[in-house]
Amino acid sequence: MMPKPKKNILICPLDWGLGHATRMVPVIKEIKEQGANVILAADNGPLDFLLRYFPNEKILKLRGFSPNYPLKGSMSWKIVRSIPQIIHKSRIARKSIRKIIREYKIDAIISDNRYELSGMGVPTVFVTHQLNIQTSGLQKLIKPLINVIINNMIDAFDEVWVPDSSDHRLSGNLSKTNKFITKLHFIDILSRFSSVNVKSKTDLPILVLLSGPEPQRTILENKLIEQALECGIETVILQGLPGKTSRKKIKNITLISHADDDELAEYICSAKHIICRPGYSTLMDLAALNKSGIFIPTPGQTEQEYLSRRFLQENIAFSESQDKFNLINAINKGINYKGIYMSHNNLKLKERINVLLNNC
Repeated sequence: MMPKPKKNILICPLDWGLGHATRMVPVIKEIKEQGANVILAADNGPLDFLLRYFPNEKILKLRGFSPNYPLKGSMSWKIVRSIPQIIHKSRIARKSIRKIIREYKIDAIISDNRYELSGMGVPTVFVTHQLNIQTSGLQKLIKPLINVIINNMIDAFDEVWVPDSSDHRLSGNLSKTNKFITKLHFIDILSRFSSVNVKSKTDLPILVLLSGPEPQRTILENKLIEQALECGIETVILQGLPGKTSRKKIKNITLISHADDDELAEYICSAKHIICRPGYSTLMDLAALNKSGIFIPTPGQTEQEYLSRRFLQENIAFSESQDKFNLINAINKGINYKGIYMSHNNLKLKERINVLLNNC
């Protein structure tokens, strides 16, 4: 009897920063562990990351809508103004996906926050922690409309996987919804550090983890370099640039463009203070390594602003806005917060992938 051909699973992370790609690492590894082939499709930083992380896998360029964060004001309003462009780019992406499905005989698609990839004639899974979009200011007036639009797009997928516990411990209100009950699955946090081997390392006073779209990534980098030079404390800045391989020393600062998992985990575990964006994938990585952070939400990014505010109010982690951030003040206050800690395993992820492979 001939062996059954392996299933071909297409994984497509959103390309707004690295987080959507990094949290797909345990998903990719588990699919391969269960005997299926993986084809990856991404763009920009996530594409560079995946090319480095999985050099032996088939990795395709899939263009999407990649906005720059505004220097001032709300990202949400910029997205609203960009709807015609988003629709145009989505149509192009759907056309590309149909070609990929035919060419690589795709059996199922896992989409991390790429809303346009449903209804492709194969089973589709949508991975997100945002089922309840947060708004602020005048945006609250259109939140009901935003929720209707988002809910309709998510409902077009066959399953919805939320990387959090069912009690919403990490995501809070972001993942609370009364929709998609029959297709909604909480799979616990997803982190590439779930199985990493962390070695001992000399204590590091300050670690900065940079991430997210431009120009805000560079704006924050320049601000923290200036403040770190002023205070003279040893600081390592991981720039979150996977397409580059630079490493340089500027007085008390070490700038590293990108680090592999083992090195990054060592830096995180040895750091006394970790300064970073409260991007959801970063939060999952910190929780997986039992570390806390001092958070600087991306200006205008309502999800990060909500998480920062929530953690501050619940005495989990100190946070401050980018324009008011002071490094010395932050590390002095940061020690008074209890931190993010979540025990986890990949059992629920294994279960959902097993179901997906058996049904496609």
